[in-house]
Amino acid sequence: MMKNYWPFGIFLLAMVVVGLIVLTLKVAISNPVELQGICQQNSQYIDENSNEIAQMRARLLKQYNITFEGSQNQNSKDFHQIFLRISDKTNDKITTNAKVEFFLTRPNTTKEDQILGDGELVNGLWQSRYFEVQKQGRYQSEAFVEIGADSICITKEYFVR
Repeated sequence: MMKNYWPFGIFLLAMVVVGLIVLTLKVAISNPVELQGICQQNSQYIDENSNEIAQMRARLLKQYNITFEGSQNQNSKDFHQIFLRISDKTNDKITTNAKVEFFLTRPNTTKEDQILGDGELVNGLWQSRYFEVQKQGRYQSEAFVEIGADSICITKEYFVR
């Protein structure tokens, strides 16, 4: 009498499929999408107000140059502060009437998000408070800039080694 291993193979395949489903659910629950946003604004708020956000962004970028300062590649010992320059496009004058709030995050996770708080204007650059990064890899700095009634969130990615 010959043994037939098909039932055992089908059972193993079913167990692998169930295991992959459980793994997918575990990853999805531990990394909820709704927690990720830009400048601490959740994705639902951004979706609901996308037209207003786009209009404010266009108005601000038409009148101001808003750029992060510093190299994209950073050393973990030197990466401890974020700098932002805001200048008027008409006369290249540094803008002092802005309110800037800084955030530091890692792409694809919210576990290491840092709210750096309000920026301080020092010698023409808005700067964040000091922070430390514990791990190497990709980081994303975010700045929420408010000038008058308009606001904008800008981001820059850094690679820390």
